[in-house]
Amino acid sequence: MSLELVRESTKVNYSVGEDFSQTIVEHDIIVPDINPDVARILLLDGEVIEGDSQASQDRIHVDGTVCYKILYVSDGPEQAVKSINTSSDFSHTVDVSNTRPGMKTKVKYDIEHIDYEILNGRKINVKTILKINAKAINDVEQEFVNDLRGIEDIQVLKDNVDIYCYLGENTVNCTSDEMLEIPAGKPAIKEILRNDVKIVGKDYRISDDKIIAKGDINILTLYIGDNEERSVQFMEHEVSFTQFIDLPGISENSECEVDYKIRSASFTPQEDSDGELRVLKAEVTVGLAAEATDKRNVEIISDAYSLRTQVEHEKQAFKINRVVTRNRSQITLKEIVEFDGNSPDISEVFNILCKPSLFEYSTGDGYVNLEGAVKNSILYVANNTEQPVFAYNHEMPFSQRIDIEGSRLGMKCDVDLEVEHCNYSVISANEVEVRVVVDINVRLVEQTEISLISNVSESPIEDRGNEQYPSITIYFSQPGDSLWKIAKKYRTTVEDILRVNELNEDDIIGIGQQIIVPRKIG
Repeated sequence: MSLELVRESTKVNYSVGEDFSQTIVEHDIIVPDINPDVARILLLDGEVIEGDSQASQDRIHVDGTVCYKILYVSDGPEQAVKSINTSSDFSHTVDVSNTRPGMKTKVKYDIEHIDYEILNGRKINVKTILKINAKAINDVEQEFVNDLRGIEDIQVLKDNVDIYCYLGENTVNCTSDEMLEIPAGKPAIKEILRNDVKIVGKDYRISDDKIIAKGDINILTLYIGDNEERSVQFMEHEVSFTQFIDLPGISENSECEVDYKIRSASFTPQEDSDGELRVLKAEVTVGLAAEATDKRNVEIISDAYSLRTQVEHEKQAFKINRVVTRNRSQITLKEIVEFDGNSPDISEVFNILCKPSLFEYSTGDGYVNLEGAVKNSILYVANNTEQPVFAYNHEMPFSQRIDIEGSRLGMKCDVDLEVEHCNYSVISANEVEVRVVVDINVRLVEQTEISLISNVSESPIEDRGNEQYPSITIYFSQPGDSLWKIAKKYRTTVEDILRVNELNEDDIIGIGQQIIVPRKIG
């Protein structure tokens, strides 16, 4: 009867490589014809909308769009506050070793700095420094041998190994259409200047074959009121959403990652029953990207031999990504920001735009150190008719040590920072106390390599030295010996050695211990 290999396969994925790169996106912003000339820019910021990314040999090509929001003071006697929303596409290539065509890619973007120059009243030159983190991931179907059959005297050594099986990924869009009312006491909308949208209260739970993702869409709106003063107004709304994400095979014991992103957002003033623009029609699409792995304990063949024939086996390196641990924590930053003498006095703060940035991280035994800052743009109504709206920029640095069991020196980790909450108090005409709560999500990932038997073959024994062995051999164990190694060397069985020496399977063999090895084949 010929040798039969029982195989099992599982899908795994692992990081092949990653690297960082910087690029400058330069763009000339032309003021729309319906807008007046630009006299002074109050605030110019942007965000990156991720496009396609594609792997090639040792490279990852990325495409994306930088969307700019501009608040400016017009060049006219009224010095009205106006806004421009525009965008600029970009392409860039990141060198990532070992990347090959067809591999999956993951890309993160961070706007490190935006510089601008007003060329004239109708044109603004913008230079944006982008930091790009590109990662290549290999998805493979890994096959391994977990049993051997067909040879009567085949001896098999099995090990239990934890394998992190890749269940797959799924991306869905959740669109919320809402009619948001203007709060009582606020004037109707004359003109929308700016909308800022973020996702807060992120949470998800896993049920059989699906993920239930939840969150709240926070919407801040800056607008010109339809009143005699044409005053600058602001309002805040929050919209909850729930979305099912199908992912076959996922269960409560699975490791899961859900990434939330604002895909698109549009806002249009609508009339109420009295014919006033006191309703804001909001359409926001949230993209939810989920992926999951399952830890499975599988029994694999680690060695094999036959008493009568030669058994040869081939081994293959098997790479897996193992999530060592996850940690969720928060850091609260509080600081009294004192405006410099070039900024007008505060009448009312209407929003603070907060953006966390991670400068660097380091891992040690049992901890992770983070260095970063939260960049704040404080938007306020000024107590100055010549400069009615102003923005003051301030940076709050932080250094945080997080105790994480399982962390080791030099270990790689994924760190996500997100502003969960920001509030403020006006202390004086030129002082604001800012309080920012930053969510810190750390995921420690370790790539391990397991050597697995991928193929086994049988052939006649050419060396017949085993036939010269005496019926009983006295063997003195050497460093690194095991009963399996001794039995394989003398082509006998572990069971016979245990029986003759009156040993148990759990007994530990000492160096120099006398072992009686019975001859199995006559």
